[in-house]
Amino acid sequence: MTVAGIQTRLHSGSFLERYAFVPELGWHEGGVVNRKESNLMGDLTGPIEALKAVYEKYRAVYQSEYERHLNWEFTEDELRQMIAFFDSSVGKHYLDGTWRMEAYIGTNMEETEQALVAEAVQSYRSR
Repeated sequence: MTVAGIQTRLHSGSFLERYAFVPELGWHEGGVVNRKESNLMGDLTGPIEALKAVYEKYRAVYQSEYERHLNWEFTEDELRQMIAFFDSSVGKHYLDGTWRMEAYIGTNMEETEQALVAEAVQSYRSR
């Protein structure tokens, strides 16, 4: 889990950040909307910090779930082979390249995804 980056995400809770930007969760009810002045940085990081603080209470559950699934999904021999690969220069390049690829594609596809979602919402509403 360490070499694939899963353990880092489990330690930090960073995988929860996507929930900080979902307006339907009502992050700003009773907060920014009702304040006279908005602190943009606080408005962006406040929900993330709140999620990560509460995550500490649940972290052990996530850790256990990942470990159980990992042990169910892969044999000890497979795990040894994966670790050897991810510790190799090609494996490290794969991990770095995959992360960069996801980041660049995510950025490059923002407008396409916005158009796709808008079209899907329009299609759904016109039913």
